[in-house]
Parts: sequence; structure tokens; C-alpha cells
Amino acid sequence: MTALDRMFLISVWFESVVYGINCVLFGVCIYILANRDKKSHRVLFVSCIFHILVSTAHNVISLLLSLQGFTNSSITSTPNGSSMYVVAPTRLMLTNLALFVSNVLAQDLLLIWRLYVVWNHNWKFAIPSLIFEVAHIACAIVAVFMIAQPNEHLFSHNVQAFGKASWSLGLFLNTCITFGIAYRLWLAGREVSDLTGRNAYKAAMFTVIESGAIIAGCTFIVFILDVIGSPSGFMTFNVAVQVATTTPLLIITRLGLGLTNIGTHFDKSSSPTVTFAPVQIDVTEDTCTYPPISPFATRKTGSMRSFYREA
Repeated sequence: MTALDRMFLISVWFESVVYGINCVLFGVCIYILANRDKKSHRVLFVSCIFHILVSTAHNVISLLLSLQGFTNSSITSTPNGSSMYVVAPTRLMLTNLALFVSNVLAQDLLLIWRLYVVWNHNWKFAIPSLIFEVAHIACAIVAVFMIAQPNEHLFSHNVQAFGKASWSLGLFLNTCITFGIAYRLWLAGREVSDLTGRNAYKAAMFTVIESGAIIAGCTFIVFILDVIGSPSGFMTFNVAVQVATTTPLLIITRLGLGLTNIGTHFDKSSSPTVTFAPVQIDVTEDTCTYPPISPFATRKTGSMRSFYREA
């Protein structure tokens, strides 16, 4: 068994492990979204279902590639046949690449949507992010299309050039959006802490940073391996597609399990109470008000929406 064969099998094994984790996270996410007092945003339901379906399909195809490449006598009888098969532009491999691009696109769009929500539905932040996302996915699609051409191959100069451009744009985009969301939460927490002495959004901020660091770290590793010309860079995308599913599921799970009571009520006869576990904030209308720029306030009403609900 060649080094390339071992790398492929190890990547598929790790993919299966992360996929198992994703299945558990998916079940927790659906439980959280379906058992909340308030109606969850349909974007969260759709994204969770889409990500787990893509992850399932990708993992099944990876196992089929392993089965075909290492048990088919017509392939194994050829010298280095298995190694050539796992990097050949077969229908299974191209389908997996398409699923990978689709999953990353969905994950990035969800991240951009979160940025749009926490900045009070401000398109000034969303539009530049969408432009970078178009460039990111366009490079990835071109790379996949070129791999399918008979005069190109996975490690050709043109394919690698578009692939590296896609990885670098994806890394830049994920990092910037993650810190953009975290910065907005930090501002909101600082405003609230002036009233309460405690940062109610600190946990949400660190959850976003930690989850964003997972996909950013994975992308960085793949990018570096690609730059140095290691074939393991291509093999790690089997794991990367599962990590792209883990990130959004993990945010919902951590915030959902951390918020014991998400809700806001306003009563003209009494002081409004905002519960954001583990901090409960009682604000008296006669003495203070909510911060004027809150990422959780709707434009048409004075109520507060939690980051967990929309993001």
C-alpha cells in the first residue's frame, strides 16, 4: 500500500468520525430548535438539514470510493492502481468535490446572514462579504471543472492555482466575518455592562470565535499543504467538508444549551425583564434604557431578539 493510499484511507476514517459527531450535533440542534418557546427561524432548520444531508452523501461516496479503489480486482491488479483511482476524475470523486463546494457555500452564506443580522440588518457589511464569496466559490467551481477535463489533472498547475485562490479567499472571508460578528457582540456586551456591570453577550461572542476558529484552522491547514505541494492537502478535504457542517451545528448547540430561558416581555405596568442565562437583567424604565445600538433589537419594535434566535 502506497503512502497516497494510506492518506486516503486515514482521511476517510477521520471523516467518518467527524460525521458521527455531526449526527449527534444535528439531533441536538433539531431538539433545541423544535422545543423552544419561540418559533425558530426557518433558515436555521433549512441549514441544519442541508448540511447533514450533504455530509451524509459525501461520507457514503467516500466509503464507496474506498470500496471500489481497494477491492476491485481490475484496479488493484494494476501497479499503483488504487493510488491512481482515488485521485482520478471519476464520477464519484467529482460528485464529492461538488458536494464539498456546496457545503462550504451554504456554511459561508449562513455566516454572512449572521453578520447581517447582528449588525441590525445592515447591507453595508453583507454586500462586500457576498462579493468575496462569489469570487471564492467561482475559483472553486473553476478548479472542479478543470479537474474534469481530459487534458488536466488534480495536481496540474492551473487546477492548483484556482484551488489555492479559493482556499485563501475562503480563509480571509471566514476570519473577517467571524471577527465582525464577535466585534458586534463585544460592542453590545460593553453597552449592556454599563447598566449591569456584567457582559451578557460574552459567552455568545466566544462561542462564535471558537466555532469560526475551527473552520478557519481547517482551511489554513489545507491551504498550507496545498502551497507546499503535498498530496495530503487534497486528502484533507474529506475531513474539511465535515468540519464545514460541524461549525454551524456547534454554534446552535452551544448557544441553545447555554440559554435556559430565551425571551423578552414588556409590560407597561411593570419594568421590562430580559433573561439571558446565566445573567438576568432587570431594567427600570424610569432610570435607564437599553443601549441605542443593539444587534438584537428589531427596527420596528422595541423588543429584543437574542443572537441565538436569529444567528
